[in-house]
Amino acid sequence: MKKLNLIILLLILVQYSYSQQFTENTAIGLQGIIYGENAWLNIDNNGKDELLVSGYDSDYNNTSGLYSYQSENIGLTTTNIEAFSNANISTLDYNSDGYMDFIINGYNSNDEEDVILYINDTNGSFVEQNLSIPGTSAGKMQTADLNNDGLSDVIITGVDANYNYIAKLYLQNNDGDFIETTAPFFGNSYGSILTFDANNDGNLDVLLTGFSNNYEPETKLYINNGNAVFTEKTNTGIANIYFSSLSAADYDNDGDEDVLISGFNSSYIPYTALYNNDGDQGFILNTEINLMQLYWGSTSFVDYDNDGDLDVFISGADVNTLPFAKFYKNENEEFIEDLEAEIGIIGTYISSANWSDYDNDGDLDFVLSGLDGNNDAITKVYDNQQESLSVQDFTSNIEFGIYPNPTTNKIVNLVFDESKLLALSKVSIYSTIGQKVFETDLNNNTSNKALYLNTLNEGIYLLKISSGDFTTTKKIILK
Repeated sequence: MKKLNLIILLLILVQYSYSQQFTENTAIGLQGIIYGENAWLNIDNNGKDELLVSGYDSDYNNTSGLYSYQSENIGLTTTNIEAFSNANISTLDYNSDGYMDFIINGYNSNDEEDVILYINDTNGSFVEQNLSIPGTSAGKMQTADLNNDGLSDVIITGVDANYNYIAKLYLQNNDGDFIETTAPFFGNSYGSILTFDANNDGNLDVLLTGFSNNYEPETKLYINNGNAVFTEKTNTGIANIYFSSLSAADYDNDGDEDVLISGFNSSYIPYTALYNNDGDQGFILNTEINLMQLYWGSTSFVDYDNDGDLDVFISGADVNTLPFAKFYKNENEEFIEDLEAEIGIIGTYISSANWSDYDNDGDLDFVLSGLDGNNDAITKVYDNQQESLSVQDFTSNIEFGIYPNPTTNKIVNLVFDESKLLALSKVSIYSTIGQKVFETDLNNNTSNKALYLNTLNEGIYLLKISSGDFTTTKKIILK
């Protein structure tokens, strides 16, 4: 009988280990951080990302470091980066040279509010440049092209050196300077910044959350006219939160971007919710899903299971300040907790999570930083064990082909049956975290169309074609 029980136990353990979707990469001893952020950077354009972390360590010392997972240069790199705490990281191509740069905001090594730009020299190193933008603590920073001039702009929030809650907009000019521009944004701390196309007009709008000058959590949406002139949209329907995290994506494939939020709400309890875009600058709470109520963590729409639809990942603390990391699989637009994906993942709060196919094997991996259940600052990289990448259709209402896939010259050809398409069809391309990165109208006067995607980085994307009531999606790979 004891032998039988042992056999059953071994079978369970084998099944448990086999079904584990993520495994920790222990090849590098990473610096754990809290009150900071992490980010993936492809600094040498070789298709494999490096990892940047910045924030407090477990002893509340400022720290920053850039780690390489490349076999010829594995471990902490010699890149000199200012040690920050209360750090925010944003990536951008500052000088439009095709190489990734980054900005860090927070307390520098002298415990002074600071904002530093690191410009990629294209040889694997960075040139440090101080900016005239005032640094903040307990805030956030976001880079995006807000006035459609091809240059990255900056939004920064938090507490400045004079203890004011601020939210400021800086537009980059052709000389590379960031010029402060009037914006109606509300000053806040412990909030989040989300840039996304809320009203589907092709311009990036801004959603802000945080603890405001009114000494209460607030959430406000600002609509962009295309020139970085913003108008506050009232009655959006989204809850007021702080200690917050935001993510946007068109998870239900209806043509507009929906919003996932987590944080402390107006009742000062953890709150996680999904809001569906109503197509008219408003949002409706999705009451059909049951997400764990967390705050002070991270939220992501992400296709972690490689099936072509967007799933949900959230981290943070519950009402008892216990840290969690939760996965929810998208099954026909219903989100079901994925216990298999959660195996081996350490829950964190005061956390930062970012996704990337950093090892270039066709699936999305992620890094998670923050405070664990033992009150230790950690940073963990988890490799996705998805066995294969599918490039099959996810629906088959419209039959069309794509070639070559993968493509090495960033040109994708479409072949389709004209008789099944209307006179005008729309082709949209989304990143694996749900951001629309390309869109064009497709006249069907020929059955062969070429898409030139040289503005997109190497990686995995979802291509969706829409014609009338028909839609279908394929996964494409740019190398």
